[in-house]
Amino acid sequence: MSQWSVTPDQAGLPSIPSLDGLLVRTASGDADAFADLYDRVAPRLLGFIRRFVADPQEAEDVAFEVFVDVWRRAARFDPRHGSALAWILQSAYGLAAGGETGAGAEIALSA
Repeated sequence: MSQWSVTPDQAGLPSIPSLDGLLVRTASGDADAFADLYDRVAPRLLGFIRRFVADPQEAEDVAFEVFVDVWRRAARFDPRHGSALAWILQSAYGLAAGGETGAGAEIALSA
């Protein structure tokens, strides 16, 4: 599938670009693609992070750090090795579990 491809919906109209395509476009510095990626991923990402981080504010801080990391490291994404969502959630897990990412951030797990 091309990064620019769209899939038709049931009415035959083009639907929104894939998350993979948005992440590839983000890698080229496309801020609009990044904004669309953020809008589509943020709710799922925050829910995922809340599984590991009990404090809501800390969870939002981790989500912010994940998106900073996504912007900085988007060029490293390779859709042949997995989906954009999996790539983003892997970064989130690293931060939520106290690991480091490309940004070097570290967040401690809640007790």
